[in-house]
Amino acid sequence: MFKQVIIWGHKLHSHTHSYIHYGFHKAFNHLGYKCLWLDNSDDISNINFSNSLFITEGQVDNNIPIRNDSIYLLHNCNTTKYSSINNVFNIQVITKTELNRYSYNTLSNEYGFYLNDQLLLCWATDLLPDEINKNINLVKNDNIVSSKNLNFVGMPIYPWDEVKKWCENNGYNYTNCGGFDKNVSCEENMKLIQESILAPAFQEKWQVNNGYIPCRIFKNISYGKIGITNNHFVNELFNNKLIYGENIYETLNLALLHNNKDKLISLMEEVRDKHTYINRVNLILLFLKSQLKTM
Repeated sequence: MFKQVIIWGHKLHSHTHSYIHYGFHKAFNHLGYKCLWLDNSDDISNINFSNSLFITEGQVDNNIPIRNDSIYLLHNCNTTKYSSINNVFNIQVITKTELNRYSYNTLSNEYGFYLNDQLLLCWATDLLPDEINKNINLVKNDNIVSSKNLNFVGMPIYPWDEVKKWCENNGYNYTNCGGFDKNVSCEENMKLIQESILAPAFQEKWQVNNGYIPCRIFKNISYGKIGITNNHFVNELFNNKLIYGENIYETLNLALLHNNKDKLISLMEEVRDKHTYINRVNLILLFLKSQLKTM
């Protein structure tokens, strides 16, 4: 369908969405595709973009080449600039709001759906299956040792204030890094999560109410920490096997009591088999085959 993949988007650590572009770039390269990661500031004068698959996001597609011999997967883009070309499709994140609004077609036994030119999927862990296997072995051999810290990597919006209070009241050190001015590498991110006493993937009210599934839940599990959520929709995705509760304090207390190794390994295997960017790339390929054969 295409000879190369162009991730036209956020360079690593420049935006929250950069970690999604990082995941796609890593997976396509692992699968043997030629995959370039470019943005609006790159010199593209010597690049042949014919027969490409472009993946982009609406805040960074200003200078993207517009070609009728290529395929475009757009996330939250203004589609006006793409109106002159044929193979333009949309990627959207699964939420319960979207699933309740339309009757979607199941694309495969992977976690994805489609309706006409729109593909719905959730994001994924940034680890490849072999990397998750290494972490599974660490868990099996008790080689992931937690500290007295609860490490959070990301922007500290509510409910992380409640997590900080819980730590203060229970003798744990709450540390926050990441965000736009305190970036850490993907490797350091994993190390910090592995060393954390717990690694919750708590979400703010809008995300919980709309059933938004964050990539953090897949990452934390794949790194070797039990899944903890205040989002019922996320818990349902894992067949109610996560540590779940609406009350932050009670959920963290519950997680300390039920941090079961066998349960964790089962969750890690599920993420390895269903929720890597390899799985998401396979969904994209299935979706494009279903769409392009009718055109």
